[in-house]
Amino acid sequence: MPPCRFFAQGLCKKGLFCKFAHDGAAAAESHTGIAEPASRNNQSTATPPTAAEKSTEVCKYFLFGSCKRGDGCWYQHPQQPQPDLNADRDAALQEETATQATTDSRSAILCKFLSFPGGCQKDSCPYLHHPSVDGVDEIMERVAVAAISEEDHEQVNDFSQGFAGASVKFNDFGHVLKILLPTDVSLARIAGLAPGLSREEITDIIRGLGFDIDAECIRILGETTSERIVTVKAEDPSFAKRLSAQAQAENATLKITPVTVSSQRTNCRKVFISWHKPTRSVWLNFGNGDIATRVSQRFNEGEYTCLGQRIRASTARKSSSGGEHPFRGHNPLAWTVVLSDVPGNATNRDVERAIVHSYQKPRHIEMGRASYNSSAETVSDNIRLHLDEHGPLENFYLAPTTGSGKRMKASAWFEDEADAKSACALNNRSLSILGKGKLTVTLLYTVKVKVSNTVYRAWKCSLEKHSKAWRELRLSFHVYAGGVCTTLKVEGENAKDVANAGKTLKAMSTGTVLLDGSDGVWNASLGTNGSAYQKLKSIEQELQVALLYYGPPDKMSLAMHKITELLSAEALSTFKVELKPNQFTWMVRGGYSSIERELGKNVAVLDIVAKTLTITGTQQQYENVLAMMDGRHIIDIQAPNDATSKPLGACPICFCEAENGVQTSCKHTYCLECLEDYCKSTAATSKEQFEIKCQGDAGACSTVFTLRELKEYLSSSVLEAVLESSFQEYVQRHPAEFHYCPTPDCGFIYRCTTSDSKSPAHYCPNCLEFVCTSCHVAHGEYTCAEYKDVASGGLEALERLKKELNIKDCPKCTTPMEKTEGCNHMTCQGCKAHICWVCMAVFDTSKPCYDHMWNEHGGIGLGLERFM
Repeated sequence: MPPCRFFAQGLCKKGLFCKFAHDGAAAAESHTGIAEPASRNNQSTATPPTAAEKSTEVCKYFLFGSCKRGDGCWYQHPQQPQPDLNADRDAALQEETATQATTDSRSAILCKFLSFPGGCQKDSCPYLHHPSVDGVDEIMERVAVAAISEEDHEQVNDFSQGFAGASVKFNDFGHVLKILLPTDVSLARIAGLAPGLSREEITDIIRGLGFDIDAECIRILGETTSERIVTVKAEDPSFAKRLSAQAQAENATLKITPVTVSSQRTNCRKVFISWHKPTRSVWLNFGNGDIATRVSQRFNEGEYTCLGQRIRASTARKSSSGGEHPFRGHNPLAWTVVLSDVPGNATNRDVERAIVHSYQKPRHIEMGRASYNSSAETVSDNIRLHLDEHGPLENFYLAPTTGSGKRMKASAWFEDEADAKSACALNNRSLSILGKGKLTVTLLYTVKVKVSNTVYRAWKCSLEKHSKAWRELRLSFHVYAGGVCTTLKVEGENAKDVANAGKTLKAMSTGTVLLDGSDGVWNASLGTNGSAYQKLKSIEQELQVALLYYGPPDKMSLAMHKITELLSAEALSTFKVELKPNQFTWMVRGGYSSIERELGKNVAVLDIVAKTLTITGTQQQYENVLAMMDGRHIIDIQAPNDATSKPLGACPICFCEAENGVQTSCKHTYCLECLEDYCKSTAATSKEQFEIKCQGDAGACSTVFTLRELKEYLSSSVLEAVLESSFQEYVQRHPAEFHYCPTPDCGFIYRCTTSDSKSPAHYCPNCLEFVCTSCHVAHGEYTCAEYKDVASGGLEALERLKKELNIKDCPKCTTPMEKTEGCNHMTCQGCKAHICWVCMAVFDTSKPCYDHMWNEHGGIGLGLERFM
């Protein structure tokens, strides 16, 4: 017996007398119109597929609890989330750890690398891993995040740093070897591999597809009973896409999916899609106008709802009888109320139930046609086809249907940000499957910041206040708790609002240095685990802040007051002595060394510029120093320590006895502070190739310090400043390869491209702005040529002004230069190129430039040729 199509729509009024089948499953299948693939239509629907017949893919609807096929589904229904969809590397590692717990005591200790971005990267880590419970976004991004960090977090002699959104590797002398941007890396996720395969065997499989990779590029994330899940990372932007295409062409058993890698956890690859659920209009007929009016009001006020959804009702209108009705003088259906936005699956009985009071029931209900009859799954499949036209999707998620909402919602993640931006062209487009209803497509910007749980607890109250303000800006705020760290995410449609929220989160994660006036709050006793340190920890627990100060500003003053009181109690008295000329002479001729031998290091500090001596100690020590300077007899002085080091020699920077002296590999001695200042100054003012050269023997020493040697002496902050200066110099010297983002105070770099490249638009992960990587401005939908044509008028005026002021652009990096005096040899302050001002020829050093000016222009521009 064929199924009743009216019963599937809830419209059949014949009940048991209907000659068609009222079977729920058959009717639903007939109504939805979802057809199985051709290869599966031959199978009997009454017999569930066997395990061998099922696909190896996991049912995406089952993951979100919305699959209605049960055992009859042709896709896998795992009892626990599979590693290939959750990308839950930590869970896989925890499972490995559990098998070793009986023999390895380290399995009870939490792995410290879980606090690093991307978590622990070691396949066989013996330490404890806590899997975190994340949302749908986390499920999709775990694989990408895990690929950002390098395999080892503490590699010996591997000088790599992150600057301006890039990973920078240096050689032993601080020269930049490689700059790697997130856009330079390609990551592929491979499913369908047989279980038990080693890295070497997987490498051979990939090489068989025509790609030469090393085993170090492979990460094994997890394994099920039927397959092994791995990722492959390569320094080639197109590697993942080419590998996926090649696998589809040659090997149908492997499923290879490109995964976008983002080091800053910011992206705009996600689009939000929504469309109206099917609705219908309903006509209610009443015989009494007052009742019709009251029913209309109660629908509009929300007192009456249909299937949990609020609907609109028109004003009650009276129709003219005009002899059309057999009852003269009285029409029992004279008053009509039209209901709009009634759910498409609502039946006559549902509408009648919505009117609670029996005396207000209508005398007749007329159901209109639904706006469209396709199911949510069918519509989402059709929408996904439209999205695929703009670029490959990484994932697609259809939100579960709720009774109260009027719209269906879905989210799609593209592999490329440019494709997501292009997909926004579907916004407000009418689709035939929606009965000419329009689709809403919105690009979403996302920023994420990971902080320690301690910092999150300190900021929790402030974050709740910020989240209220963000909601008013239509930004969503989510918190994903973890075992060690907490991930904070802000998402919204407005790039500037999301960027500002991201700056707020970044400021929270950076912390604030506590200042007492202009000086940082510090005491030497804080450097050890002594009483002062323990008291600081008690203040942290009392005020719920973490030091460095992380927390709301209203508690900073109270924390500052308590810490200042603590340090005042712990600190010694400070005495400052202004040295007379004879006292200063005595100091630099060995007196200061005598004071150090008597009192110990760091008690007395000599300032040779201000000619002052600062003593931090007791009153007795202060009086003893005065007695030594005046030549009086010294009493009650502790005997010098036998371990006190002897003077190492004069510092080549300050020409005084080296304080906290360090001896370099070339046997020259520096004050530690002088060496740090010299390294920072040299790094910031280097005009030639970056190097830090020893200044011993009056500058004649030829030794160039290596980073390995400097690392032994310099603090981490100074060493980082040195490396950052080398990086900045490298970027300035290579303007054809890298440019800084033009957004003020952004500071991130991007790799330059040509105007004919496929996607010159670059999305900055720091300021969330688009910029053209060819002409280095944001020109929206214009091409580079169109933008230059529009802006040509202003550029011509600028060029005329520059010519009047004798300003020219560097031919190498376009940095403007003004010549006011001197010869025609110019040095660009941007890329440090040597330039002939006459013809703008570029040279690497100054000598070829001068030779060129004499040979080509007859002089260097100072009129000296008349004396030759």
